[in-house]
Amino acid sequence: KQFLTLTGNVTDVHFRFPAISGNFTCVILQDGTGGRTVSNWKSNDSDGTERTLKWAGGATPENTETANKADIVSFYWDAPAKIAYGVYTYNF
Repeated sequence: KQFLTLTGNVTDVHFRFPAISGNFTCVILQDGTGGRTVSNWKSNDSDGTERTLKWAGGATPENTETANKADIVSFYWDAPAKIAYGVYTYNF
């Protein structure tokens, strides 16, 4: 589980997953200013090799930009297949 407060625009968010499968969660929080964006989402295996990241519905999500609002990103990491399956929940 991770918590990330956006204090500026982010070009890449990298999730590095372990050598075993599991469920992982990250809360993305806008700071008091808001308007912060995330351009790219990356997935890496335990060795640091970039791997496939698939989003529910097939589209890469755009984060909530309202000040002090949070989004929750949930992943199932399939270690043998080296694929991260992501679901994005908005605007808490």
